[in-house]
Amino acid sequence: MRWIRKLLGAVPKEEMDGIRLDTKRPYWEVDGPRTFTELFRALEGWLPEGAVLYFEGGSPDPAISAFMSENAVQEQAHIAMGTIWPRPKVFHVPSTPIVLNKLAAMMENHAEHELAVHFHVYRGRTVLLEWHDVFLQPMLISGEIPEERIRLLANRFGTQYKSVPLGSALH
Repeated sequence: MRWIRKLLGAVPKEEMDGIRLDTKRPYWEVDGPRTFTELFRALEGWLPEGAVLYFEGGSPDPAISAFMSENAVQEQAHIAMGTIWPRPKVFHVPSTPIVLNKLAAMMENHAEHELAVHFHVYRGRTVLLEWHDVFLQPMLISGEIPEERIRLLANRFGTQYKSVPLGSALH
């Protein structure tokens, strides 16, 4: 079976495993913004220091590819991949104000699907934000983040949020 996966360019099962949002505990569900530009502007000053942006999939043009490659950092934790086939491009980028501002400006002139299909934010070995199928599904945010911070983020997006209690996990 490995040769079939390799031939088709599929992601091996062992790479599909990794850290993910802990949905066995309460978490937040937030209706995301409409664009990456809105997302990056809202995240500036909201994310904790040391957080890393994770981009998976997408069809980046040369400008996006160059920016991501220039700003990429080494994987600090392996995120559970959301794409089985074809093998997606993956980038880990620091969430500094400079990077967030540059990403926001760059995405004003690009379609959302160029950047990513799945977007997550992590710090250390903890997923803070998990957003599969960006712009199609709500983003899931760690229940360890206080409601005041969630309300602030939802207000920046101009959207709604809700708490997902224990036992309501999607996964």
